[in-house]
This record gives sequence, C-alpha cells and structure tokens, in this order.
Amino acid sequence: MAQQSPPPPGASLPTAPPAAAGAPPRGREAVKPESKDDALKRLYGELATAPDATAADKVVRQIELVWAQSASPTATLLLNRALKAAGEKNYDLSLQFLDTVTELFPDWSEGFNRRAYLYVVKLEYGRALGDLRRVLALDPGNFRALEGLVQVLRTMGQDKAALDVVRTLIKAHPYSPGAQDMLKELEEAVDGRGI
Repeated sequence: MAQQSPPPPGASLPTAPPAAAGAPPRGREAVKPESKDDALKRLYGELATAPDATAADKVVRQIELVWAQSASPTATLLLNRALKAAGEKNYDLSLQFLDTVTELFPDWSEGFNRRAYLYVVKLEYGRALGDLRRVLALDPGNFRALEGLVQVLRTMGQDKAALDVVRTLIKAHPYSPGAQDMLKELEEAVDGRGI
C-alpha cells in the first residue's frame, strides 16, 4: 500500500503507446482517450508479463497514477487532506477524511486502500481486512491491496489464506518486493518442510 500523493487534478491517464512508425493512419476520426478501466486492464497485463524488475517498476508508476485519478476534485481534496493528517500522525482526523471519501465515492478503490493502511497503523486488522477486500472487489488486479492483505492475514495468523493471496499477488506482480520470500516462508509454514 504505497502512500504517494495523487497527481494534481486534471492530470491525464497514461495512454496506449502511439502506433509504430510506418503504420497506416487511422483516418480522420478522433481517437478516444483510454478509459480508466481500459488503462488498468492494459497496464495490469504489462505488469504480469514484465521481463524484469526495472520494466515492472515503470508499469507500477503508471498504474499508481491511474489509481489516484478520482471522478471528482472533492475526492482528491479529501484524500490530500487525509494524507496530510496521516503524515502529521493525526490518524483519527485522517480516518474522518477517508470515511467521507468512502461514503461519497464508494466506487473509488483508492479511498478504501488508503483507509486500510491507516487501520493497519492503528492495529485494527479486522477493519483493514474489510477495506482490502472491498478494494479487491472493485479492482481485482490491485497488487498493493494484495500485498496489504498478505501482511494482514499473516499478522492474524491466517497463513493458509495468506499463501493463497501471495500466489495471486505473484501472478499479478511477479516482481513485488519480498513476495517470493513470503511465498517460501508461507509454503513452509502451511505445507511443512520436506523430509
């Protein structure tokens, strides 16, 4: 659950790469900008098949820009205030802002993801678990939510469930930092060591 500030309102979504040089022109019709869902679908595919960690990191940065895009300047303003309050360790105020974000914008997964992070900081793992599941219901490819879910499940002693999630995480983001080590640890904890 990376904690970066969202881009300024009005920032554009990453778009598909332009046509290769020498490709036939598309005609005179206007090319529609890529929707948020289409951008995520494309970028998640690129991340899952990234050839190395450097390429994966570039895709991750583009995905994080898309996640930060809200449908409303109000959502962005509230999220920025929540992040500022959290940065000042005023977690209760930050949670108030994030509660408002999730109530007003229940289809924007980023509000739930940021709130889940604060619940982890406050050691409220049950609430974090609920928010992470909500993020994944809205955005099944959200690898930050998968990373958070693995950590919460491990903390709650649910290694079998954490193992299932880390396997899903590695399919979504093969270069997720520490995921391969977590996979080995969880496999040993759940399946035991070979004799």
